[in-house]
Amino acid sequence: MTIAVAYRPDDYGRAAVLWAAAKAEANKEKLVLITVSEIDPEFDEPEEIDLSEFTERFDLEGIEYEVRRAASLSVSDVVIDQAVDSGADRLVIGIRKRTPVGKMLMGRVTQMILLDAPMPVIAVKP
Repeated sequence: MTIAVAYRPDDYGRAAVLWAAAKAEANKEKLVLITVSEIDPEFDEPEEIDLSEFTERFDLEGIEYEVRRAASLSVSDVVIDQAVDSGADRLVIGIRKRTPVGKMLMGRVTQMILLDAPMPVIAVKP
């Protein structure tokens, strides 16, 4: 089995990766880290997101993992496509605390992933 995790370089992305890594290690599953730079790849260079904090740990702990990097204006579509292409049976995303109004209006990317992903989505907060 495979767990995909969408990572962005903040506390929410870190929480998602750490949760997914703990599950992958406990169940001897493969972990797929997905990073997407929200840019137009035809005109801009994608930001190189440093994942060494995680990959070094995974190497030491013997967690099987794969890194998938992409650039797109449609982050949610790419995350879902990469999760599907990797054969993931679950997708983990980080979410932030919302105000009462914010609870009604979720973030665009989060909402699209929750609604469109063909596999269960686990939302983790720090």
